[in-house]
Amino acid sequence: MGKRVFLLSFFLIFFILENSAQPENEREDKESFYSKSNRLIFRLEHSERVIEDLAKSKEENKPDGTAFFVQSEEKLYVVTARHVAEKSYDMYAKVRSVNLKTGEIEVILLNLPRNRWVYHPRQGDADTRYVEVAVMKINWMLDHQVMTFLYEVERGKEKKENQLPLQDPEPPQPVLVFGFPSEIGFELTEQRPLGRLGIISMVAGNKFLKMEGKFVEERACLVDIEAFPGNSGSPVINQFNLITDPKIKLLGLLIGTNTRRHYAIIEPVSRIRETLEIAKKQYTEGISFWSLYGKNSGF
Repeated sequence: MGKRVFLLSFFLIFFILENSAQPENEREDKESFYSKSNRLIFRLEHSERVIEDLAKSKEENKPDGTAFFVQSEEKLYVVTARHVAEKSYDMYAKVRSVNLKTGEIEVILLNLPRNRWVYHPRQGDADTRYVEVAVMKINWMLDHQVMTFLYEVERGKEKKENQLPLQDPEPPQPVLVFGFPSEIGFELTEQRPLGRLGIISMVAGNKFLKMEGKFVEERACLVDIEAFPGNSGSPVINQFNLITDPKIKLLGLLIGTNTRRHYAIIEPVSRIRETLEIAKKQYTEGISFWSLYGKNSGF
């Protein structure tokens, strides 16, 4: 009898562990985060005419920074740092997506008109920088699928699927940053986000931490992480794992870096949420955000 009870207990424990070691949504979706990141995070670029000699010139793609997708109430948004978006020219991105008819990965061009960006309303002053968040509401692609961070709340409470927490990160929370540095010392044949690991090391507070001669706003955070030019606008996420912290959460976006002292500055998730709420009022009708990318597209 005792042996039979022991065996039943053993198999019961094994069954519980086997079925609880991984969340249900993770078991159903075996694709890795890094594979998904190629359809979630992308490099912002613009086109420049470069003169090679007196008789010849050509168009070249020039990198501007990093951006990512957020979905809220079934609407799609692009998020980046304000200084990346605030340019005198239109930008674009080569976005990887899944063709829902064929199942193949395809690259589609995302067009981002300069006059469509919405900025956080806090403008700063003579001593303090503005809040560094820019958002653009865009249309979904027809018959193609990208990945997004989900921002889903109801009456001030997070829904189960929400990935933009209502609390900002604090030290010493471990974080990951994925972005597109403009120069990493080697050449890639295709665009792929580069991941870095660090921790939230300080909350700026009121007029305490300076960047480029001005104090950053009080909710900004210092991150003990190495970043590079081109990383501005990169999403900052939790250092997730399947046991203690299985859910991927957006904690902020990178806005600046000190390459000599190996730290970066981020805007926290609350500032992203605040800007998204303003961008929700934007219209998208009649704007061509998506176009073909390839030999006949001009890019």
